[in-house]
Amino acid sequence: METLSERMNELKNKGYKEEFKISGNFLQTGDGAHSFSPTQIKVNEHFRFEGESDPADMAVLYAIETDSGIRGLIIDAFGVYSDPEESAFMQKIRELHKTNIY
Repeated sequence: METLSERMNELKNKGYKEEFKISGNFLQTGDGAHSFSPTQIKVNEHFRFEGESDPADMAVLYAIETDSGIRGLIIDAFGVYSDPEESAFMQKIRELHKTNIY
């Protein structure tokens, strides 16, 4: 079984270099220089990790590509430790793209 960090390294080797963050209704690059609305991004892959002994280890890793070609990752905890802002943003993406992401 792969760990979250192993999967992240694998995706970084595939070109998902940016560490995205969510701020309000936008996905931002790590340095805040670029912002994207849900209509400007696509989730290419997602992976769910469940902590067997610690609920704090429950997370979803998203491999995202923007309409301008920036590729990167974002991690969203789920369950008790989920961030309501991140969860709401990812819900918008699910609704817009009718995808089956967590």
